[in-house]
Amino acid sequence: MQVAFTICSNNYLAQAKVLGMSLKEHQPDDPFYIFLCDEKIPEIDYSSLADAVIPIADIEPAIQQLALKYNIIELNTCIKPRVIEYLLHERHMHKVLYLDPDIQVFSPLTILYEALDRADILLTPHIYTPIPIDGKTPAEHTFLNYGIYNLGFAGVSNRETAHRFTSWWKAHTYKEGFIAVEKGIFVDQLPVNHAPLFFNTAHILQHRGANMAPWNLHERYLSLQQGKYVVNENEALLFYHFSSFRVDGNELPLHYYNRFTLAARPDLQPLYTAYNEALKAAGHAFYQQFESRYSLLRKARTEDMKNARKPGRKLWKKLFHG
Repeated sequence: MQVAFTICSNNYLAQAKVLGMSLKEHQPDDPFYIFLCDEKIPEIDYSSLADAVIPIADIEPAIQQLALKYNIIELNTCIKPRVIEYLLHERHMHKVLYLDPDIQVFSPLTILYEALDRADILLTPHIYTPIPIDGKTPAEHTFLNYGIYNLGFAGVSNRETAHRFTSWWKAHTYKEGFIAVEKGIFVDQLPVNHAPLFFNTAHILQHRGANMAPWNLHERYLSLQQGKYVVNENEALLFYHFSSFRVDGNELPLHYYNRFTLAARPDLQPLYTAYNEALKAAGHAFYQQFESRYSLLRKARTEDMKNARKPGRKLWKKLFHG
């Protein structure tokens, strides 16, 4: 059996919902799971969001300790290999695809699942071709700092090499899954630079329609052919990664990548407009109001440390123990 999943907190459920709907449009028979880096709350109806919404505490008993160690971005990325382990070993899935919640699928993902017949690990690089040295961002050295491969997507098959890969990867994310680029550490991404060297059945996907995103726009352009998006007039757009998307912002994330403005890329404008409307229809404003319980836990512990000499029970313990 094959499955696709994402990880997010309650405030990102609109993105996860759009991802899930786009997956079901193109892979209607395959399950889609959301692993919730949060607690379920009564204000949210989770039943319509995915085939299953599984709180991470259900599969990771150490989640509170990890939440005290990591900020919410680090925490969401840290648990990715643990979820893959769970799906391989406890759900006995044959093939597993991870997709970031801010991704939308535009074509069947058959080529990805078929690649996992031959490969144990499937990766997509941030870029395939050189970038001009012109002072704009991203530059080639950007990915030396943040990772050659974008781990907004990963695929694994249920074979021994993939088991060793996820165990090795989890050891890194659980022990040093920080945002600390100056130390050569960046969440779950930087360790995977070594994966094709350490695991010889890792496969680097060669497909410009997979993981198109703001960081690779120098090499990828969209067109419509018979109502379907095509990349570089050649390959179907499999999925687009709307990283750092701002609802109603009507712009690319120029604070990170300033090589193109949206005005300079008319090929992207319909795509971004449609995604903006899809997020709003999926309840973005509603979900955004909820701060992750794990963020609150960490903040309360930090506040307690500042007021360590004051009497009274610790706030961070009250959050989870009453």
